[in-house]
Amino acid sequence: MKLHQFEALVAVVDHGGIRAAARALNVSQAAVTKSMRLLEDEAGTPLLIRRTRGVALTEAGQRLLSRARVITRQVLLAREDLRQAVGEDAGTLRVGLTPFLNFTALGETFSWFRQRYRNVELQLIEGLMMRVLPKLRDGTLDIAAVAADVGEIEGDEFIARRLLRAPQRIVVREGHPVLRDPDARALTALEWVLTQPITGSSQPRIEAMFALAGVAPPSRVVICETLAAMSILRHSDAVSIFPEPLLGHPETRGIVAVPDAPFRPSDIELLLLTQPDVPLTPAAEHFAHCLATVCGARAGATP
Repeated sequence: MKLHQFEALVAVVDHGGIRAAARALNVSQAAVTKSMRLLEDEAGTPLLIRRTRGVALTEAGQRLLSRARVITRQVLLAREDLRQAVGEDAGTLRVGLTPFLNFTALGETFSWFRQRYRNVELQLIEGLMMRVLPKLRDGTLDIAAVAADVGEIEGDEFIARRLLRAPQRIVVREGHPVLRDPDARALTALEWVLTQPITGSSQPRIEAMFALAGVAPPSRVVICETLAAMSILRHSDAVSIFPEPLLGHPETRGIVAVPDAPFRPSDIELLLLTQPDVPLTPAAEHFAHCLATVCGARAGATP
């Protein structure tokens, strides 16, 4: 199997067909078709399902695609690493970021990074951990900064560096009736807005939070991402859980912590994750350094 064949596979999938892949790779359609035929011959099984409009992957194609992405990305990064090591300001950097950092540390991190690397193409993919981790695994992302409950990410799948740790609070809109008497049963009778299910998720801490308060989990739960949660909270009587440092930011205006709440959410920690045995380019190292330093300064300023 050759590199140009893997590049053809990735391009066909990303661009939706042979013709578009050929344009993206700046080669002829015949060259892409030949690369795919030789790749399928060597794989010993069909990789693509040709359709009237576009293509789809077979199961074998899906498996090979994940490795093709890693291979093509790592070859590109190897070239960029050598160029950046001699001082060249070029290349690409793909970073997954939790919304928490987008609201807090991203602006300062970006400004600092751009003082050193003005021309590196920076691709920032926003998402919660369930969206970001698969992209880090398959090589789509170079580094990822995620928010996780303390102890949620364990093992040696990733190299994890803690950026900061923060408490979480139960939150509602300003003027919410429950603020007058934040009783556990009154709170659980309301609709909750969360980023993951209470039951059946990768960690049981939210469910345990209700059990410790002696009540059953709420029966009405909306699962959504952070921006949607903020909008819903401001315009309804829903309840949610937010990292305390977010409260008071312009993005969370109209959302307040419930004082003396009967529930105690777990602290979250912000982690910088990278693949083990995959060295970062100088640009990626510098971005990670900028982000860690900004987060460290904010953690030190937190009372």
